[in-house]
Amino acid sequence: MAEYSICKCIRTDKPLKRNGKYPIYLRVRVGIRDTKIPTNLDAFPEQWDKRKNEPKNKALLIQLNKKVLELDLHINRCLADGQELTLDLIRDFYSGKRKIKPELGSFYDYYLDFVERKRKEGINPETIRVYMTTYNMMKEFRKEFRICDVSLSLIEKFDDHMREINGNSSGGRNPKHKNLRTVILDIQKHNIPIENPYRFFKMPNSEVKEIYLDKSELHRLIEYTKRFAPTTKEYQILKMYQFSCFCGLRFSDAMDLEWRHIDFQNNLIRKIMIKTKTEVITPLFPMACEILLEKIRHKAIKDTDKIFYQYAEPTVNQTLRKHTRMAGIDKHITYHSSRHTFATLLVMDGVDIYKISKYLGHKSVNMTQRYLKYDLSIAKESAKDISTFSGNNE
Repeated sequence: MAEYSICKCIRTDKPLKRNGKYPIYLRVRVGIRDTKIPTNLDAFPEQWDKRKNEPKNKALLIQLNKKVLELDLHINRCLADGQELTLDLIRDFYSGKRKIKPELGSFYDYYLDFVERKRKEGINPETIRVYMTTYNMMKEFRKEFRICDVSLSLIEKFDDHMREINGNSSGGRNPKHKNLRTVILDIQKHNIPIENPYRFFKMPNSEVKEIYLDKSELHRLIEYTKRFAPTTKEYQILKMYQFSCFCGLRFSDAMDLEWRHIDFQNNLIRKIMIKTKTEVITPLFPMACEILLEKIRHKAIKDTDKIFYQYAEPTVNQTLRKHTRMAGIDKHITYHSSRHTFATLLVMDGVDIYKISKYLGHKSVNMTQRYLKYDLSIAKESAKDISTFSGNNE
């Protein structure tokens, strides 16, 4: 098997382009022979790192590395197919590049293009994060594979990898499979020949457990928060969480909340939700209002000022888990549980589910029903005012 190497080079021996840059090539060596392949990229001479032999600009370097990886992948596939590696084979790859069947392309390249399309469409950043978590886990499982390599066997092995190597439960594996299935369906939608193995694959059960704080737990957390100074990270995060328990805003909307979204005169919160791009109008209940009033005492504010400090969601969730445990609350608390707390406590107080649905900004009551943890506590509270089966016939 012929040895080969791929190096980046800037062609200062070529005429300077009109933009003042020199073209970038890939120098490919096979055995003792080599050739130079244009990349359609260019750089200013001072932006080229002569020691590392690569662009100093990170964005340009990423583009160039992608081209190197693409060529390296093609060479290895040819070798795996038993083909003899020659410079002509490499030249043919570039001259006939557009004729390569799309199903022979990299699945990962398609996956990243799909995620980028969704990002530009304005999909929720948290959903993008989940897609990228799936991508990184797939790369751990297998560094590269083609679109046509997708099969039931591949999906089953990926599921085994998540369960046995990463220790993911059914609930942890479920969203990863959903991400993969969505991308595969998108590939089919674009008329690229591919089998959908999820027709035969049994999806792991999500095993959703909706966590919420009951009234006593919420009161305990409020009292616990008083031990921290208002300027501390712990106080700010715990208060922001309590605010969402009192109004039902998602983490993304709490982070995006500005003073112009607050109508103190009519006791309302009114804003466009980050996830759905639709408007939500929800009551500003007294306990939520109290948190906001505390923030503006002795402080000048602008309508466009953010209300809450901009913490990253992982930091918020880590802080919540640590301090809810220290407050004596034995539940796996994340910021999203505040939304479930809001809905569940309202239904326990007898608020109509249709009103709750509007408060949460849900499109249908069915979505709201999934938020409600209907357990013994709710059953006992909701039964208090029902006289139908009381035995009194009056």
